Amino acid sequence: MKPPIRIALLCFLALLAAREALAADDPCLLAKPGKLLFEDDFARSEMQPKWAVGKGFWKIKDGVVTAAENPDDHHGAYAFINPNLEYKDVVAEFSFKMDGATDLVLNMRDQRYKGAQAGHILRATIMPKKYQLADMKLGGMKWEFYNIRKDPQADPAAKKAVEEQIKDKTVTVPGGLDRATWYQARVEVAGDELLLSIDGKPVAYLKSGGIDHPTKNMLGFSIVGKTASIKNPKFWAATANPDWPSRRAEVARSLAK
Repeated sequence: MKPPIRIALLCFLALLAAREALAADDPCLLAKPGKLLFEDDFARSEMQPKWAVGKGFWKIKDGVVTAAENPDDHHGAYAFINPNLEYKDVVAEFSFKMDGATDLVLNMRDQRYKGAQAGHILRATIMPKKYQLADMKLGGMKWEFYNIRKDPQADPAAKKAVEEQIKDKTVTVPGGLDRATWYQARVEVAGDELLLSIDGKPVAYLKSGGIDHPTKNMLGFSIVGKTASIKNPKFWAATANPDWPSRRAEVARSLAK
């Protein structure tokens, strides 16, 4: 390898390493991480035993998992930590690359909760051009709302009323990700608040009652569309950061720009 090429490659690798180390150097805002609940370096060839795969195609190579929707499923690819783990507030970090996917979703559920479809509690969705945070428990997955939204025979007025009732349970903000670039995501959950940061910068925030669900026990990823890549996921139990109330307004202003 010629010296200029070698230098360029080393610089590129150093940049990637710095980006992945960002989470360790950049303190959390909303939550304070405590006990490490789960981590995976994907240093094996199969998702098992650490993950239970539900749908889609999942493949591990060189410490990276790639996942893609199976068109025959008519549903996004998904996998959850195996076995389930108990948590309430949490800090989740992982590196990702969108590749050809339309959505990369971090899902949190409580399989014992019967008030929402499949126990959905909350989700943080990353898309190439936008980010979305959602309280699923009191929003679109709450059974009384879910059934009306999915019923093709439902009264349009009833559907409109549901959308009005749940509009404050979701926030969508513009983004701009390069599909070929690796990024570092952090999702913080504390009480009824949810914060998504990309490469250490807050990009989306939601405050909603369902986020404060006390008995979450499923945590995993969903991929919609073609392949997305994930590596080095880590999840910590968390507590509320006492400094957050004094910084909330500052973060909100930065998101409003």
